[in-house]
Amino acid sequence: MNAIQFYKYVSIGNDFVLIDQPVENYEDFARAICARRFGAGSDGLLVLTEQDSQHELRMFNPDGSEDFCGNGIRCAALHLWRGSAGEIIKIRHGGRSNAAVFSAGGWIDVGLPAARFDAGSVPVVCGLSEMFRQTIQVAGSELLASALTTGSTHTVIERLREPDDEEFARVSPILENDARFPMRTSVIWAWPTGEKSVRIRIWERGVGETLGCGTGSAAAAAVWFRNNPKLLALAVENPGGEAVVSRGENEGLVVSAKAQRVYEGRFAISSNNVGSASACV
Repeated sequence: MNAIQFYKYVSIGNDFVLIDQPVENYEDFARAICARRFGAGSDGLLVLTEQDSQHELRMFNPDGSEDFCGNGIRCAALHLWRGSAGEIIKIRHGGRSNAAVFSAGGWIDVGLPAARFDAGSVPVVCGLSEMFRQTIQVAGSELLASALTTGSTHTVIERLREPDDEEFARVSPILENDARFPMRTSVIWAWPTGEKSVRIRIWERGVGETLGCGTGSAAAAAVWFRNNPKLLALAVENPGGEAVVSRGENEGLVVSAKAQRVYEGRFAISSNNVGSASACV
């Protein structure tokens, strides 16, 4: 039985296991190591490698599906950080170079692509038009919804107040797998707490409910920015902590939040990729 070194990171409650060496099957390995009861437990697997002197990142959800992840970029950058304030680390992820800047007070600013609302980019099924602040019916609830991508597909549900547990649990998984979205969608419930602040509750595709989401925070902010053109930055309170989303260059978005390494350990891999973890701080 082989064992692989892993590192546990968390950003705004979004937790990951990170490895910096290859394994035979990333999808199966993600399902094993991300399992809350039988693995190390996490919202995703980060695979950090170096190709042609460039850092490359892939992220796999606990169900084995691959996705783009803003908090994953932040955690991977922290793994590479040499300890200098103002340091910039570039990581290729999702087919593009993403910059992480280390600011004062432990904040890490991650640049994300411009939000896209067009149907082809989200994507939604052929024949459907852009969905921006449209009223839709899902699982018996009337929702004010916007579908967009900030590197990953999200549907932002605007509310005046937080959804109750029953509605959140009933609607979110059905909307995730709605036929409108051929690649599924994460669901971000968002409600205002001030003129420049919102709170969100998160249902991530391939994961379920999570405490934090970088691209989801960006998606909520993008909807607010589009509806309020003079707004330059938005505080987005995730269940696991606060992020600040601001307008970046070339219509991009910058998501600022903190991250930390929690522990590291070794994960034993059997022939069917079911293993066990041992950890140390």
